[in-house]
Amino acid sequence: MVLASSRRMIATNQFIRFLYTPFRFAVLLAVLGLARLGLAQDKAEAGPQRIGVYDSRAVAVAYAGSTFQETRIKDLQARFERARRAGDAQETARLEAEGRAWQAALERQGFGTAPVDDILAHIASELPRIQQAFGVTNLVSKWNKAELDKHPKAERVDITMSLVDAFCPNETQRRRAIEIQKKQPVKFKK
Repeated sequence: MVLASSRRMIATNQFIRFLYTPFRFAVLLAVLGLARLGLAQDKAEAGPQRIGVYDSRAVAVAYAGSTFQETRIKDLQARFERARRAGDAQETARLEAEGRAWQAALERQGFGTAPVDDILAHIASELPRIQQAFGVTNLVSKWNKAELDKHPKAERVDITMSLVDAFCPNETQRRRAIEIQKKQPVKFKK
């Protein structure tokens, strides 16, 4: 029993000496270094992060007059008419206020730098396709400085017109979406 234990200890010591001879140790480090280099190359090949940026005003302009907006207008009008015919003054006033608030929000989105997340929700099913086509991980309004600052080294890819086209704009809407991008946004009071 002692003899078997001694043999194992000798074999273990020989194995350790085998591993730690200077030449073999250098080879082991080189192999590990090559493995790390391979991982670094994989990361380098992936490249820097790409972010899809867009002019939110152009998206809002494309939304204006779209079937999505028309559907919402018709729904709001129908609810208003039902409340008016029923003589429900409280609901009529609430719906009028909702319409005014929606109009004010659209104005801030179309001419200012207000977020358009509610508008983009209408084309949510198209967003993954657009992101994949451009190889971008995030979609960020070009006016959202706080979010863009979180990704200082990211490549920025303009995807504005792809988002605009997802709303299937007519010629006039598309032209207006292009034109709005050439102007400075309006600064609204808070």
